[in-house]
Amino acid sequence: MREFLPNTSWVRRVAIDAVAPVVAAWDLGKGESQVLSLCIQTPNFAAIVDDRAARRCAQSLGIITLGTGGLLILAKRRGLITSVSPRIQALRDAGLWLSDSIVNLLKQQAQE
Repeated sequence: MREFLPNTSWVRRVAIDAVAPVVAAWDLGKGESQVLSLCIQTPNFAAIVDDRAARRCAQSLGIITLGTGGLLILAKRRGLITSVSPRIQALRDAGLWLSDSIVNLLKQQAQE
């Protein structure tokens, strides 16, 4: 993880012993289930998830979510990056599926 986020002392890896039963009932992927279970254990945390079913589960549990695109918008607003467009393209090139309408919405929100 550090190779992707070399200057972030606030990022840490956390072991999840068990997925919360209320999350397990949604039959999500392992990563999404662990993230949402951690958010249940730590109410002030937001979940960074892109999967639609995981977002629905989070919403039903009152967990705040942020997607990858929203994270880019937040980074631009805080001055951490100058543009979201090349990063969105890099994500698409890496295999993240984003519809053209979502890409256009993200660029609009970023005022690009």
